[in-house]
Amino acid sequence: MATTLATMGATNGNHTAGIYSDMTVDGPEIGTLVVVVDRAKNLPNRKTMGKQDPYCAARLGKEAKKTETDKRGGQTPRWDQELRFTVHDSPDYHSLKVSLFNDDKRTDLIGETWISLEAVVIPGGGQNDLWHTLNCKGKYAGEIRIELTYYDTRPKLEKPVERRGESLRINTDDNGSPGMTGPRNPTPVKRRPLPFDPA
Repeated sequence: MATTLATMGATNGNHTAGIYSDMTVDGPEIGTLVVVVDRAKNLPNRKTMGKQDPYCAARLGKEAKKTETDKRGGQTPRWDQELRFTVHDSPDYHSLKVSLFNDDKRTDLIGETWISLEAVVIPGGGQNDLWHTLNCKGKYAGEIRIELTYYDTRPKLEKPVERRGESLRINTDDNGSPGMTGPRNPTPVKRRPLPFDPA
């Protein structure tokens, strides 16, 4: 029992990023998520003197990426930077974790949020451009504007065309007018005979 608890560690068998599934199973690749980290506002200042140097880190599944540091960005940093993530068919890819840090001698967390991807990661692709509220230790820690675009790479399913050798059926509806049902079979076209002496 003690060895089982020791191997599970502090994560209780969960993903080290705080997400739920087994790290060895990702499922098939289904697309690419492009995350544009635009800017943030109303951030608390984690630096005692001067302006803080914020950067943004994002994690999707096992993949983590970060923006460049906005030197002296303070409480209203701007990055306008694109981060690309490969999306797999797994529960780990249903939400994106976004964290803001102050790049100093000691890296301080400014704020973080989880962004649901349920409305973005859809067949055919999806996108949104929203402000997301950041929290740090349960308290409001500003907002960040993130644009999400999902490009679906799954093969498109085509509906099979059924061909039947049935004859054309004509039904009458409630009004007594004929309506056609079933597959269309060409009927011979009635033609008038041409005159013998066209002059």
